[in-house]
Amino acid sequence: MQNNNFINNDCFTLTPVIIFNNVEVDKLRILTEIKGKAGIYLWTHLESGNKYVGSAVDLSKRLNYYYSPLALKRADNYISRAIICHTHSAFSLSIIEYIDISNLDKKEAKTLILEREQHYIDFLKPEYNLNPIAVSRLGSKRTEESKALISGKNNPMNGRTHSTEVLLKISEINGTAICLYDTHGSLVNTFTSSRKAGKHLDVCHKTILKYTKSGKIFKEQ
Repeated sequence: MQNNNFINNDCFTLTPVIIFNNVEVDKLRILTEIKGKAGIYLWTHLESGNKYVGSAVDLSKRLNYYYSPLALKRADNYISRAIICHTHSAFSLSIIEYIDISNLDKKEAKTLILEREQHYIDFLKPEYNLNPIAVSRLGSKRTEESKALISGKNNPMNGRTHSTEVLLKISEINGTAICLYDTHGSLVNTFTSSRKAGKHLDVCHKTILKYTKSGKIFKEQ
């Protein structure tokens, strides 16, 4: 546990309140340190640098969810899947900012916290935040129709990512965007319909819908 400067890019320098580098071992220490405090937190995948920004009225209660395998599976979002896949030891946890809400009512507190979360989402552009709008919940759970499929290494989009804005536009125009991720949780391709996804993967579109609804692994990937 230590205080450090976290530098995202040449245009934005962030100094967290505290950084926990040993997330797996220091669970009790982390939850004790932040107990009863409101604020903004940041998960960072150490190898890739991919990030997730979240907020909570009580950071201890919120972050305790991330240590529950059952809660992570129920959340079924990008960051929860990444933690399940890589384990806690692959991440660092930073408290970006503590927020004093002692003199605010519930609505005012929620508004302030979400405004601060949105501020950091806008500047850091965290890869694990598929929803670019701050929401008061554990991540951004996708609908069954938009759950990720898993694609192969030969996908022409491998190594590239689409911005959240692009995904939202696709979804708005066509109803449901089918998103494909590799086994590391990185977005490798998107399709505007199950038929197009099926054509790319050489299967019937009904098979695509079946797997998006079940969330199961496709073709051992």
